[in-house]
Amino acid sequence: MTISQDLERAALLRRLDELHASFDRRALSTWAEPLLSTALTMQQLKVLTLIAAERDRATGHDLADALNVSVATMSGLVDRLADQGMVQRRDDADDRRIRRLSVTELGSATLRALISSGNTMPPQVLERLSDVDLYALVQGLVALDRAMEDLSQE
Repeated sequence: MTISQDLERAALLRRLDELHASFDRRALSTWAEPLLSTALTMQQLKVLTLIAAERDRATGHDLADALNVSVATMSGLVDRLADQGMVQRRDDADDRRIRRLSVTELGSATLRALISSGNTMPPQVLERLSDVDLYALVQGLVALDRAMEDLSQE
């Protein structure tokens, strides 16, 4: 790359950062609504997310260690999630002393709603784009997706 090309690329990346920050500020109110309307506390949301990530292998002890809280505190958090129908406990097949935790359908739906709210473009925004701009946006997102896929393979 030439110095001119390097400068142009650096300017494009700066502009992209500026646009991203502007976009985040404008979209925050739309995307924050599901998070603000959930009955879950931040700690409960963290626990629910960790249980979902562990896919039926999570235990209260492991979660307590991961979040640096006592087992008693974790037990209370799990109790409240279970009372809300978000998680369920079951005995470990190999060791009856261990209780495994898993996310219920309601818990999964809650997480999906919270996660997808940040990834959904309001239709009224997309409707304002010209076909040319929409094509360019799709082309850019395909390139971004490809770069992320490449990075995940490294």
